[in-house]
Amino acid sequence: MEWGKKTGKEVKRTLNFKPNEFFCPCCKVEKMFDGFIERLQLAREIAKVPFKITSGYRCERYQVNLKDRGYKVAKGTSPHEKGIAADIYISNDQNRFKIIEALKVAGIERMGYASNFVHADMDPDRNPKRYWHYKS
Repeated sequence: MEWGKKTGKEVKRTLNFKPNEFFCPCCKVEKMFDGFIERLQLAREIAKVPFKITSGYRCERYQVNLKDRGYKVAKGTSPHEKGIAADIYISNDQNRFKIIEALKVAGIERMGYASNFVHADMDPDRNPKRYWHYKS
């Protein structure tokens, strides 16, 4: 599978995403894979609804901070740390359906969903076709 290029600099600009949407909240660093961003852009075009990114790249320190604050985080290295994951804000059930279906068509088939977001990732070290629900 083509993963794209990990630049470690800045997200390649796309029609609907700005690089700062993927910055780590604590250090403002971004190390996203271009191939993942390209698939998100394709999904956005298919869904025809806005994708508001609430979490993109996360450094190791921020992952530890989330765990310390009681958030459920991935075991081992998070797909967010690898630059191949994003959380997308969900405003209503209709948009949730459109976004999930569009992500699948775009080739992103690892998703977790909660009441107000969908987590999407392309982690090659984890089950590639998996869906889960975050409990409140």
